[in-house]
Amino acid sequence: MPPVRYAEFGIRLVARTIDAVLAFIAAFTFFVVLVLFTELATGGGSPTDAEGALWGSLFLFGWGLLLFFYDWLYLITWGRTLGKMMVGIKVVDATDHGRLSQGQAIGRSMLFCLPQSLPCLGHLFSLGESMAMFGDERGRALHDRVAGTIVIRTR
Repeated sequence: MPPVRYAEFGIRLVARTIDAVLAFIAAFTFFVVLVLFTELATGGGSPTDAEGALWGSLFLFGWGLLLFFYDWLYLITWGRTLGKMMVGIKVVDATDHGRLSQGQAIGRSMLFCLPQSLPCLGHLFSLGESMAMFGDERGRALHDRVAGTIVIRTR
């Protein structure tokens, strides 16, 4: 069995950037379709204050939840997100390098993604906990340590 090569910070950052762009495109498309559908369904009337508050809240605070579902569903299905596939890295169990359990995928995704529901502060938290990988010989961020995972290179 060949030795495991751990993914470095730079390659992981590129993968997360790709994932963020893809999630943004999906979210933007969803919002445009939903707004058009709402306009057609209501006959083009102006939105109420409650509708405006709902849209604003989803726009500001829904990002972390969107990323959570994106990350969790890809990790539990393939062990990697689209960004990770593109750069050739994968998330595996830290003990046996096998598939992630449901709990590992949920825990890892929750710790990294859900704080991003808080604009600015959540992003700073996610950046800081990701930087914890510099203090670990296997390059594990805090979300990896908590979930018992490592990120390895596949090519």
